[in-house]
Amino acid sequence: MTNLTKKINPVVLASILATTILSMSQAAAFDRGERGGQRGSGGFTRIDVDQDGLLSLEELTSPMMARSTRKFNRKDSDEDGFLTLEEFQQTRNDTSLNLADIADEIVQCVSDVKAESGDENIMVPTADQFMSVEDKFANMDADSDGFISLDELQAKVTDKIAMSFITMDLDADNFVSEEEFNAANLVRSATKQAIRQCIDEINADEII
Repeated sequence: MTNLTKKINPVVLASILATTILSMSQAAAFDRGERGGQRGSGGFTRIDVDQDGLLSLEELTSPMMARSTRKFNRKDSDEDGFLTLEEFQQTRNDTSLNLADIADEIVQCVSDVKAESGDENIMVPTADQFMSVEDKFANMDADSDGFISLDELQAKVTDKIAMSFITMDLDADNFVSEEEFNAANLVRSATKQAIRQCIDEINADEII
């Protein structure tokens, strides 16, 4: 574990962890991170548009805005510029994952995985960080009209990127260095892997 990783406070890492959790649910995978920690350097280089070795908030935001637009357009099946709940929860394989139903089990499992593996990069989530598809939809539907617009979606994405940026910018110089970027990605990657492992194990137990 790097010195930078050690400096990352588990509390302020809530924004990265929240993004990781949301990315686990295909129904709300709009703001998913581009790469895991093992691919951090390549991801950093692609995002660092001016190649100055530092990431600005704008450089982090731009690719995610483009990504969220593509995902919005793919889900907007009737092309009316809005997402209904049905469109929002639709996935490529016609299934959606409601992690809220197994939130407590996931938390306990991730805690066990962290203890057993000794991987300090794993951040144990709280149960309330796992929302149902309906709650995620309502959270994005800022005007409560029963639809999500691209502006509403991108407002949420922008907020999460800003939170993640502050979390990654450990020296508070308004830029994210490659080392800071990779340290955060190690945490996200380890946490995401642990959550996936736990979801698979819990679902397997229900089938047996």
